[in-house]
Amino acid sequence: MKSTEKIIALTGGTLINGTGEKPRKDATVQVKGNVISEVGRGIDLPQGTDIIDVSGMTLLPGLIDAHVHLCANGDPSMLSMIQHPLGLIQLMAARNALNTLEAGFTTVRDMGAVMGFAISLKRAIGMGIARGPHIVTSGKIISQTGGHADFHLPSGISFGHMSRIADGPDEVRKAAREQIRDGADWLKICSSGGVMSPTDPVDTRQFTVEEIRAVVEEAAAVDKSVASHAHGTTGIRNAVIAGVRTIEHGTIMDEEVTALMSEKGVFHIPTLAASHNIIAHGRESSIPEYAMAKAEQIAEHPARSMMLSHRGGVKVAAGTDAGTPFNRHGENAKELELMVEAGFKPMEALMAATKIGAEAVGLGEVTGTIQRGKWADILVVDGDPLRDIKVLQDRSKISLVMKSGVIEVRRGL
Repeated sequence: MKSTEKIIALTGGTLINGTGEKPRKDATVQVKGNVISEVGRGIDLPQGTDIIDVSGMTLLPGLIDAHVHLCANGDPSMLSMIQHPLGLIQLMAARNALNTLEAGFTTVRDMGAVMGFAISLKRAIGMGIARGPHIVTSGKIISQTGGHADFHLPSGISFGHMSRIADGPDEVRKAAREQIRDGADWLKICSSGGVMSPTDPVDTRQFTVEEIRAVVEEAAAVDKSVASHAHGTTGIRNAVIAGVRTIEHGTIMDEEVTALMSEKGVFHIPTLAASHNIIAHGRESSIPEYAMAKAEQIAEHPARSMMLSHRGGVKVAAGTDAGTPFNRHGENAKELELMVEAGFKPMEALMAATKIGAEAVGLGEVTGTIQRGKWADILVVDGDPLRDIKVLQDRSKISLVMKSGVIEVRRGL
């Protein structure tokens, strides 16, 4: 009996497969159903194949952003979110997901959403109600009282829709179980202060090792992992010792904590775009003065720490923190430009947003590279990102975006 699965072949392009191998010219990628069925040259294509000629263009895996906030729009002040009805925030998140997909990002990991809305959005995309990338979710952020995700304003008003405040191992354990119950793929904690939170210096440690370990144990019990927001060295070290899988930001690294991360296989997601955008635009905007002061305090650290991780054998994945001030969804590829400016080779930056990004978010077995059997998450670019990484920021050059074998974007082909 003949298969009824549609077959698509992308032919004639230069293939960057995401593994770090040299590009291959005049390549063909054959897609059957939702997976890549063949990769090579001179493939004997079955009759009826939908052939798309991409000669002169570059084929690469769909890009991955390992750290976004789909419910936030890049507004300079959190007050804008507080003033929106919750239903409107959900609709904005759907728009942000579509913008991200149309920019060539086929997978994102949401690191904290209002009311855990990213979980609902993931399901809506799976049902065909909305369009967007594959979403890996973390539910609400777990934070200590007065921690980075404790959105308690000086007025006494608390915005509690995005985080779960918990203190002590037992309460933290319960908070972890709640996120798992609600459908989170990952758990996220804060083990240090942050830039946009008003009362905690960036480098202060938050949560004890015992508290963090309680979250890690609950995640491990259901085969899930933990990500930790951590800027300061002590917060990073505590999280790594306790068993987290990824360090978000990792702004102030030293050789000791880098070696520890490498030894334990912990990923680093530096989110260079977050601090870059605050510093570039903040003085001309309504970003709070306390946030500007903290961003400027650590301005020289993110790129330096990323390169320290990279040279120390830590796997670095691309993540933008999209949704933070002036850090817009759909502009995610700016992160790759910043990584190259900091010292990554263009191929290394691409791997951070493909193969290593997939591994970091727990999808390394199914996406992140153009190889037989992987999901057909494919990007076609009218240009060469190895010569000019900024071409990935030009929406007009994103000629085709395929997610799980479905062509989501097609421009001029």
